[in-house]
Amino acid sequence: MTDLDKGAALTHLHKRVYEGAEYAVENYPARYFDHPALTALSPEDACRHAASMEDLADDLGNDEHGRLYDLALDADRARWKARHEAASTEGTAAQ
Repeated sequence: MTDLDKGAALTHLHKRVYEGAEYAVENYPARYFDHPALTALSPEDACRHAASMEDLADDLGNDEHGRLYDLALDADRARWKARHEAASTEGTAAQ
């Protein structure tokens, strides 16, 4: 897994801990970035995959955990921004 995909799993695991598993699956599913097999997963399967990595995540040091988490969080924000800018551009072009 790439660092970005590891971070994506960590962001979902974080939400599972602080918001509860069911809420995290419904509102913050794992959204992978790089590996084709991971990006092709349904939201539910991606969440199951992320949850299966909990033991590995526990073995990360705090610095590495924070680095991967922040990497994915920044990438997710950029992805969100790009989607909304594209939707805004499409809406303007339709007028």
